Amino acid sequence: MEDKVKVGPGMFVEYSYKLYDDADGTLLFETPEKQPDMMIYGVSQEVLPGLIVAMEGLTAGDKFGVTLPPAVGFGEYSQENVVELEREIFERDGELAPEVKEGALLPMMTAEGFRVQGKVIEVGPKMIKMDFNHPFAGKTVRFDGKIETVRPATPEELKPTGGCCGGCGGDSCNHDGCNNDGCGGGGCCH
Repeated sequence: MEDKVKVGPGMFVEYSYKLYDDADGTLLFETPEKQPDMMIYGVSQEVLPGLIVAMEGLTAGDKFGVTLPPAVGFGEYSQENVVELEREIFERDGELAPEVKEGALLPMMTAEGFRVQGKVIEVGPKMIKMDFNHPFAGKTVRFDGKIETVRPATPEELKPTGGCCGGCGGDSCNHDGCNNDGCGGGGCCH
């Protein structure tokens, strides 16, 4: 009888999951089986450590579940991440860009050149108030998932910049309802 390949260092892993708000059971995000997230175990930096630990030793077809409080999940909600920016930053030809409205998620660039996403909280006559906290900050979350694929990673995949994805299991992803910040931080994705 052949041993199944297990999730561990240097393994390419595809996993599907549902992410819930543990407080009320609300579904926050879903990665379906046909479009799983991917990571290289021990190489991908964008996957939450608690999620990685929950998958260790599992094989394709195994299910996992883990509840993560804010401190080890998406972080505590910080009022310091709510800022007011001058309205002129958002203007084109002297007019406020049409996408700048309350509730909108906007891609922004930090002074250091990092891409971030902020949610418009308030549009004022001189200032725009934005929230740069992760959408799930301050929430205790529950991941219920399934390992779809486990195999040894290729040499190309083992490179730290090799482009695997952590989805909402990390800081960034390109799935609707999450950070939508492209391939920068999350590989195939935040």
